Amino acid sequence: MGNKGPTISVIIPTYNYASYLPRAIESCLDQSLGRPEIIVVDDGSTDDTKRIVRTFGDGIVYLFQENRGVSSARNAGLELATGDFIAFLDADDYLTADSLEVRLNVFLKDPDVDFVVANAYSRRMGNDSLTCHSGLHRDFVSDKIDRMLLMRRLPFSTCTVLLRSHVAKRFRFPLHLANGEDIAYFTKIFFGRKGSFLSQPVAVVCRHPDSLCHRMDEIRNQGSALVDTIFDDPYYNGGLEYLRNDFAAYRYIEFFRRFYRSGDREAAQRCLAKAIAIRPDKIFKIDCLLKLFRLYIRKTRQKQPRKASEPFYSS
Repeated sequence: MGNKGPTISVIIPTYNYASYLPRAIESCLDQSLGRPEIIVVDDGSTDDTKRIVRTFGDGIVYLFQENRGVSSARNAGLELATGDFIAFLDADDYLTADSLEVRLNVFLKDPDVDFVVANAYSRRMGNDSLTCHSGLHRDFVSDKIDRMLLMRRLPFSTCTVLLRSHVAKRFRFPLHLANGEDIAYFTKIFFGRKGSFLSQPVAVVCRHPDSLCHRMDEIRNQGSALVDTIFDDPYYNGGLEYLRNDFAAYRYIEFFRRFYRSGDREAAQRCLAKAIAIRPDKIFKIDCLLKLFRLYIRKTRQKQPRKASEPFYSS
């Protein structure tokens, strides 16, 4: 970006994503605003990551560390960042060409805004089509975006947030969380601060089997740790406590969907039962009802003797 105007640092954590990383880096280099500071934190990769980064020349900050998880990698990037503004980009995602420019323009127009969050496209690997199913189609400014995040009323991806550096560096991603660590971090960023939402998609989030969000063992082992991390944090002084049960119920419903899609029906049933115990009205969500019915039918048929010509029920 040179010495003209505000500078932006883009932090890219990566672990054995050498096949995805070039597109992420190229999307930063091709920004309409100009070249940002690009920081790649290699979290102990054993693939070709280092060589891939070096092919882009000396202009990229590269840090290798022992494998400690994505939170540690992002935190290391925060220590190295020198820009006036900071953005995060996972190695398997990429930015639209005007991503940084449209978000930075919000800060230039409204100096009281501390962060900008925007919509994102979704893309499934092997499919070139981009989709955006956000329910928010208008721009707005609010000091209650933290509530929207926790209540799942905000289309949120880490790569769509641009924030002032002095705000970003006040906090760190929690090291003990393997799933939802970004929600814990950005809840603190958003809490009590004025932010702007842009309906324009500014990044492409890629869905593929290697994605962190599909690591079901991590979700299973972590349990409700995210809920406790957020709502037991003294930083909020109880200011978010009224949202605890709602957030916990939404979290278990999210796990229900993931386990259901992964084929772990028993785990899906347990998560749905926990959501119902916390907030019984959540059972009336139509998609949960349909999936629960399929689980019931499957379980019933498995208990009954099967005729030789009768196929197993398949959802």
